[in-house]
Amino acid sequence: MLRRISIERWECQLVKKAAEEARWLLLYGRRKTGKTWLLRRCSNWSLYVTVTSEGSCIVEERGGAPRLLAPRQCLGEKVLPALRRQGVVVLDEFQRLPRIHWDSIAAASWDTEASLMLCGSSMAVARAVFEKHSPLLGLLIPLHVDIASYEDTLASLAAAGLEPRQAALWAVVARDPWLLRHLAPAGDPAEALAREAHRLEPAARGLIGEVFEEEERQLTRLYDAVLSLLAQGYWSAASLAKKLHEAGLVSKPAPSSVTGVLDVLASMGLVQRLPLWRTRGARRYYRHRSSLLAVLYATAPLVEEIGLQPSSEEIRSRLGLELGFNIGEMLAAEKKLRQGYSLPGPRDIDIVLLDKKGRAKWGYEVKAGAMTPGEAEELARWLHSLGVENAGVVALAGIRGEARGLAEAVDAQDLLERAQRLAEERRREAG
Repeated sequence: MLRRISIERWECQLVKKAAEEARWLLLYGRRKTGKTWLLRRCSNWSLYVTVTSEGSCIVEERGGAPRLLAPRQCLGEKVLPALRRQGVVVLDEFQRLPRIHWDSIAAASWDTEASLMLCGSSMAVARAVFEKHSPLLGLLIPLHVDIASYEDTLASLAAAGLEPRQAALWAVVARDPWLLRHLAPAGDPAEALAREAHRLEPAARGLIGEVFEEEERQLTRLYDAVLSLLAQGYWSAASLAKKLHEAGLVSKPAPSSVTGVLDVLASMGLVQRLPLWRTRGARRYYRHRSSLLAVLYATAPLVEEIGLQPSSEEIRSRLGLELGFNIGEMLAAEKKLRQGYSLPGPRDIDIVLLDKKGRAKWGYEVKAGAMTPGEAEELARWLHSLGVENAGVVALAGIRGEARGLAEAVDAQDLLERAQRLAEERRREAG
């Protein structure tokens, strides 16, 4: 039987605080990032309404059985009366509620002691709520719910019993919390993903399809092609534009033809943009925001078109790359710096942390295994020669001996302790 593990998230404190202070909150973001979990777990709701794809409302009152009501009945008999009392009212999948009802909800804001939590799985709903003609403008505090933070995921997996190195590797993909419904984090994540790719890949494609459908776009083929190319290693707007033009999906092979699409995908929570340091010809590095989706998109041709199981070695290599991006994000948050990336030649810098002026304050090499002192010292000399102020190593299995020239040497246990401290710090700040 699958042992369920929950990722304890810092955003829970924000939801709790908003509920306790009777604030109105809008949670939005890509599907399956944990918005519903946050609301059910952290809001202490008294009335929970889920709007179905057909427009009906599943109504749950604390301690009662769920009921299915029409939207007008749901609003008039349940939501609006509840807003006149104390408590927490949740409207999940709010983007499916006809806009004709928004005025009634806005009118209730003038005489209420209740907290209202709206939840939408579409970037379009956030834009609509905060546009200048929206009756809800000024009533709601926005909260974008991204995939879980690396530090929360690492700390939660370790608390569930995974040893530090194993938790650090699994946290790369378990940040996408829907994975834990299908796969227990145990053993080698590369082998588990290779074994289960035939089940996980259709789920990922369905998830992305839902995102596009909710956005009501007609560019699904173009979006899907961009995500596929990113998974294949095309990281710049120029290289993406060239491939998309060859496929007849954009009108010209210029970077400007694809930057708008990349911006939309970034707003959906599907693409991440990192500033580049010391890299000629490009200013931004584009990648999948979710390492899990990056892996599944990379293996999709083998799984979908040929029906074969992908190689665990291929997935392990990809996870090694993704490990650096995830740890870099955590270290940037810890040091209050900006995560960047660098492609100075045949050798990449796994992690570059930049200050506000774009100067490289830290550079790190990341290894899932061990590193020798000689490797570490050579790395430090190389990073300093490029102009990186502080050189560090993240070797999950440690450095076998003493290395000179490093400002930091981080193993799996140290990484876990840093994740725990950062997670606690973010909870205090949110609460």
